Amino acid sequence: MTGGASFATRLGGVLAIMLLLGCALTAGLNYLKFERMLLEQQAKVLEILAGELGGTVENSLALGVRLAGVPGAQALLERARAAEPLIGGLAIADSDGVVLFDTDRQNLGTTVARALFDPRAAADAWRFRDGDRYGIGAPIVNGFGQLEGAVLLRYGREAVDERLTSALLGMVQAGLLALALAVPLGILGIHLVTRQARRWFAAVETAMQPGAAPEPLASGLQQAIAEADSVLSDAERRLEAIAATIPEPNAPTRLEPATP
Repeated sequence: MTGGASFATRLGGVLAIMLLLGCALTAGLNYLKFERMLLEQQAKVLEILAGELGGTVENSLALGVRLAGVPGAQALLERARAAEPLIGGLAIADSDGVVLFDTDRQNLGTTVARALFDPRAAADAWRFRDGDRYGIGAPIVNGFGQLEGAVLLRYGREAVDERLTSALLGMVQAGLLALALAVPLGILGIHLVTRQARRWFAAVETAMQPGAAPEPLASGLQQAIAEADSVLSDAERRLEAIAATIPEPNAPTRLEPATP
């Protein structure tokens, strides 16, 4: 019976490992899906905000004001950043990439890298990476359809990471609850289902012990073993006979003399 319990325990262990791997795989795939979805959702919201800021600046340009002289542009950027905690920084650069307004004032007068703002490819809003931060650019176009500059919005993924951590904890808790219920029930089910098989294994083990009492099972096993031994011995003799008839590869070939 000890061997039978070990058999059921092994099956239960295999079931527990499979459930654990399944829960881990499900949690990992859901995490990646939620990450992609949340990042895309956040980017779309901030892209709309960047476009609205660009539209506000374009309204000032329609009055004949140059981009560098747009009144209240610096205050506009600072109010937008204060109103939206997702924003890490806002800047307005001209068509040459020179920063005219920036919520981080130490960047004023610097030139934006072409990897972040390329006037030749600024017909529509675009996205970029600036170190460990993400970014969105929105072009600023004057009334003649000419590119005057762009609004550059930088943001991090801290808010997304917080939501992902919360979702991951929820998935882990659900997975542990499922394992806590499924593993004991699975082991109990395996124990009940394999009851007959465990009894048979125990009977076979008892019958194969030396000095076991004569039983139909023991007699059947001994007869089956004897028949298998006879078949194997006969096969071995046949193989030896076949091997004896095969000539050795290095044996010299005897040449018969030619007849006149």
